Amino acid sequence: MTQPATRKSFLIGVIVLIFANIGFSSKAVIIKLMYRYHIDTISVLAMRMLFSLPIFIIIALILFLRKDNVRLTFKEWLSISGLGILSYYISSWLDFTGLQFLSASVERLILFTYPTIVVLISAFFLHKKITNVQKIALLLTYLGVAVAFIAEKGLGEQKNIWLGSIYVFSCAITYAFYVVGTGELVHRFGSIKFSCYAMIAATMPIIIQCYAANRIDIFHFPKEVYFLSFFLVVIATVIPIFLIVEGIRIVGASNSSIIGFVGPVSTIFLAYIFLNENVSFLQLVGTAIVLVGVWLVSKG
Repeated sequence: MTQPATRKSFLIGVIVLIFANIGFSSKAVIIKLMYRYHIDTISVLAMRMLFSLPIFIIIALILFLRKDNVRLTFKEWLSISGLGILSYYISSWLDFTGLQFLSASVERLILFTYPTIVVLISAFFLHKKITNVQKIALLLTYLGVAVAFIAEKGLGEQKNIWLGSIYVFSCAITYAFYVVGTGELVHRFGSIKFSCYAMIAATMPIIIQCYAANRIDIFHFPKEVYFLSFFLVVIATVIPIFLIVEGIRIVGASNSSIIGFVGPVSTIFLAYIFLNENVSFLQLVGTAIVLVGVWLVSKG
């Protein structure tokens, strides 16, 4: 783990991670705004991936041509491709679909439970012991989600929130498997190269599905949709991916996980500002409980 050299560099790392997490968190709000123009889920996903694809291809080529480039074996190509499809295609599709039924703030809160799922996966498949602190953290996290869910249902504005919650929680599960599976490959090839290759691999099944659904007919929407897609690609996808890598390098993984708490909180405020979503006291309580639970998981 790289330690910050000075107080100034540490502060820079914190600022970088704050912007990265706010960028990631804006994704749900941007997608909800795009849905107002009656755009389907697969078209949103296709625009996100196709419009960002040239950026990742260029960066991947630059890294590939470097003298210190580590070449991938065929098995490693398959592993990265599989993980990329799991995260950037399957998980994203589940998340985007769930946003049709849930508010942005509750979607982010459910998705933020993925570290607890990582703990459970590690326990069942890798036989890692769950500590007492982690057990308490798990209870707190899901208690917090339950409280926020009750608040969401009580607002009376959402239809099919159970269905939306199932989609988003399934996204959290698949993303947790992605996190568990990336460890060794990320250390070997680096986060930037891994992210680029994974994103490129995930684009192919999205193109296939979009072609089957509408012959990739994604250029007939109002101009506002493409304005929003620009923010989805640049502000909520490309820039955060690379800022997260740099922020972790500066402040370390443990500190970055704590700073990640900015995400769900910023989603609540962004959703309130841009989507006019109501924020209840009970929802804030649930959010606070979840954040404490995830923090304990990271410390456990």
